[in-house]
Amino acid sequence: MKKNSCDIIIPVWNELEVTKECVDSIAKHTHYPYRLVIIDNASDAPTRDYLLGLKDSKDINLELIRNEENLGFVKAVNQGIKFSDAQFICIMNNDTIATDGWLDTMISVMENNKDVGLVNPTSNTFSHFPDDNESIDEYASRLKSFKDEIQELHCCRFFCTVIKREVLDKLGSLDEAYNLGYFDDTDYCKKAQRLGYRPVRAKGAYVHHKENMSFRKLKENSALFKANEDIFLKRWGRHVRVGFFLDKVKSPQRVNDIAIDVARNGHQIFIFFKKGLEWPVTLDHYDIVRVDTNPFFFGLISIYKILKRKKKKRLEILITDNPVFGNFLKMTKFLHGSEVFINVDREKLIKTLKEKSKVVGQV
Repeated sequence: MKKNSCDIIIPVWNELEVTKECVDSIAKHTHYPYRLVIIDNASDAPTRDYLLGLKDSKDINLELIRNEENLGFVKAVNQGIKFSDAQFICIMNNDTIATDGWLDTMISVMENNKDVGLVNPTSNTFSHFPDDNESIDEYASRLKSFKDEIQELHCCRFFCTVIKREVLDKLGSLDEAYNLGYFDDTDYCKKAQRLGYRPVRAKGAYVHHKENMSFRKLKENSALFKANEDIFLKRWGRHVRVGFFLDKVKSPQRVNDIAIDVARNGHQIFIFFKKGLEWPVTLDHYDIVRVDTNPFFFGLISIYKILKRKKKKRLEILITDNPVFGNFLKMTKFLHGSEVFINVDREKLIKTLKEKSKVVGQV
């Protein structure tokens, strides 16, 4: 294994201008020792010739692997993984734009947090956008003050993910049951979490993602997504959304434990929080969502937000430590259709989440 090194694995299928922009941004903004491992998935002549020309560049350390047919994202990444001997690998899409210090920051997060096994950068993929009239690079420079900060994720998305060698050694390649792609990243992160590795976002690193430049051109795109979703749900179950309503915080530790339990078991918790109270949750997690609520109309606003979410991304479990509000939620179940718990036991909540996650037909 080559220490202090990273192999950046990029599958490419045409998209010449996008690929050029990606490679140029890496060459310009990457300071950590790296090698580009590009898997050419049978690109047409313009992109093929451009990639061949990169081999003559003095500025880029390149390994080019050419496939005579498009093997898809997953198999191409696995070719790169099998070839790699670096301490870290970065799985990267060719529709990305790197910014200054992106890779150094992501690897620094891993080195400073031994249980972190996979790292995403901050990105528009996570709804982080430059302001109007602000460039990607200008926005990225503003994030440098967050250099050592992280947000835990339920999974990393493989548009740009750095993975430790020790994780690769234990888990091996991506699961090719996912064919061309979709859900391969979530599956891999689930397996890593079972081994005790956390997936996180490095707040101080920024990579812009143009998203699905290649996948959206596939005629069978929708069918592929659905087939892979079925594989994933049969293995792992589905994401369940929980609403936790706090007009008082009697036990901050209990609230904190419940929030972390829900998020780290692969679900999402929305904490409806009366403004003015002290926030009790210690973990910054993508799936722990704070919803500040007017203290004078807490109950009414909470009910309104429950019903507003009913049709889209509804809350399936509602929990509260307020017996009066809890009983009101139970009485109005015919309106919201959610299961209600008052002063719920943590073990019972996790058991309920496991049961609900296996019921795939719900939303």
